[in-house]
Amino acid sequence: GEQNYWTVVGVDGGGASAALLSEDGAIEPHRGGPSLEPVVIDADGRTLGWAEVQTQGRSNTTLREGHLPLPSVQWTHPAFGLTVEAGAEGIRAQSQLIARYTLHNPTALPQRLTLALLLRPWQVNPPQQFLNTAGGVAEVRRLQWAGSTLQVNGQPWLRTLQAPARALAAPFDAGDVLGPAARPLASLQDPQGLASARLDWPMNLGPGERRSVTITLPLAGSAVPPTDDADAVARLDAVAAGWRQRLNRVTFSLPPAAQPIHDSLRVALSHILISRDGPALQPGTRSYARSWVRDGAMMVAGLLRLGEVDAAREFTTWYAGHLFANGKVPCCVDARGADPVAENDSHGQFIYSVAELWRHTGDRAWIERLWPQVDAAAGYMERLRQSERTPLNQQPGREAFWGLMPASISHEGYSAKPMHSYWDDFWALAGWRDAALLARALGHATRADELAAQHGEFRRELGQSLATAMAQHRIAHLPGAAELGDFDATSSTMIFSPAGAEGLVPPAALAATWRRYWDEAQRRRGSTDWNEYTPYELRSVSALLRLGHADRAHAMLDFFHADQRPTGWHHWAEVVDRRPRHPRFIGDMPHAWISSDYIRSALDLLAYERDSDQALVLAAGVLPAWVDQGPVRVQGLRTAWGALSYALARRNGEVELRVAPGLVEPPGGLWLQWQGRLHRVPPGGAPLRLPAAAAP
Repeated sequence: GEQNYWTVVGVDGGGASAALLSEDGAIEPHRGGPSLEPVVIDADGRTLGWAEVQTQGRSNTTLREGHLPLPSVQWTHPAFGLTVEAGAEGIRAQSQLIARYTLHNPTALPQRLTLALLLRPWQVNPPQQFLNTAGGVAEVRRLQWAGSTLQVNGQPWLRTLQAPARALAAPFDAGDVLGPAARPLASLQDPQGLASARLDWPMNLGPGERRSVTITLPLAGSAVPPTDDADAVARLDAVAAGWRQRLNRVTFSLPPAAQPIHDSLRVALSHILISRDGPALQPGTRSYARSWVRDGAMMVAGLLRLGEVDAAREFTTWYAGHLFANGKVPCCVDARGADPVAENDSHGQFIYSVAELWRHTGDRAWIERLWPQVDAAAGYMERLRQSERTPLNQQPGREAFWGLMPASISHEGYSAKPMHSYWDDFWALAGWRDAALLARALGHATRADELAAQHGEFRRELGQSLATAMAQHRIAHLPGAAELGDFDATSSTMIFSPAGAEGLVPPAALAATWRRYWDEAQRRRGSTDWNEYTPYELRSVSALLRLGHADRAHAMLDFFHADQRPTGWHHWAEVVDRRPRHPRFIGDMPHAWISSDYIRSALDLLAYERDSDQALVLAAGVLPAWVDQGPVRVQGLRTAWGALSYALARRNGEVELRVAPGLVEPPGGLWLQWQGRLHRVPPGGAPLRLPAAAAP
């Protein structure tokens, strides 16, 4: 009756074969399959598992070095300690999980303890997880133990490095494998398909002594297991070294108070890479093991800023191969192929992804290969636009629909009935802008002029629609959908980026939107009259920054960080419940689309690109207290104008900004946003110094 939480363990691109590790120490190596659960048996025969250690205090969850995707679970009990660490090695086609179980005697007396690993017909993914992969029970019909290998349903499932003292098993009808039903295992068939197994390692531990047991779980293909525990330790260290290099292509020097931001950024990147299935960026490995272009486009933006060009290019190239012949961009692609459901944000998102790669790489040959798909998608988008420029939408009450993208269900809130969602229109606006950009880059001048004209007309009519909808619904905030006049600040963040369209509405409308968001968030923080939210709201951190409210942006980050469950793994599920242990559907954990939202908002603290005028704004979310503790440094952050490196420090009562060479001057200039005010950074590398009065 309690919600459990978990994290993902896998290799880059291995989302289809990624494992789950629960906060209680159970491992589910295969989607929909059984799990491996540790227990400790003391000298009196008492079985001590996750429930018993929780009576002493909740299990402790950590990541190696605070941010590398080698998660650990630590059990604390007066009589023993147990640490479970897991890491995955290999490549997508051939990988394995290495798990080390370290048993510790913290007492002053010698003890005889037994580590038992139990194969249970039960997933880590709990039964309330119903989408795509039904959680709960897992089928175990056949078990076989031979040498050092446990086979499940005819496939190698577990290999041991140290031989257990005994291997036991029981069919479901006989009772629990921890009880008298357990029998020595050679082979067993269970007609119920719910068999269990047990491997025992008795240990005589002196005072303070630790001893480890290592097992491997095949994830994909046939990886070679370690030869012994020392080899396993070396391999896990090698996995850590690989991730350390991969996750630190862009580096930051931040004060200790900002460590959660530092760690969560890198964890978010690792989860995007682990969750992807080859080139296919996916929100998750269980409930959302499919590839949506909307999720992918926002992941592409985050990946590029952190230097992951190859992953971004692989996804965009792969997705381009799934467009329909008429230029329609499918909302989603999975093993069944392209999804034909009409979601009218898709076309702009695909074009934006291609253009982001162009802005970051300047790879003309690559965009030339994808230009036919970009051009076709823009053409399809224009046909959609014209379908709403008809006499029907000149009738009273329908004026706000004129010239928009047609109603669709791209926004989850409108899945029951398609709506004219401004989310779609902001993405379409970015798509037209970027299609014209790409056409001009390739020398297609006539087509570029045509696309620019369509972009200009759509922009004007979108601005008119927003004004009309706000007047019709008598609202001061931005509407989520033209029909509803609803409030959806998370969706409305798209007006800033990627659309760069904040100039379409009066500044008062933007202020009213995020003032209401802030007010509602404050009420939620201090009340119990709500149950859940989705951390997609992380996008609003960036909106608050862009409006000059760094204090509110950080307050919201603190709120979101407090809902990372469990805390030490630095991630979120798709749904966060106010009641942490209330069992419910929570989507994938971690959720890689939310990881991309976090990356983009957290990086915006340090630098954001203002799409409306192609300016680069620095340090909007750097707190004065951070600078008081030493220079804040950014090294190698990728932008459309090159790699950005800067240092912000206090010197002689002033705040000094130094931007390292290597950055092309953005068309809209380089700016420091400090204490809510913008200051132009001198060109040519000269430092910017603010007087003490401007930097208290």
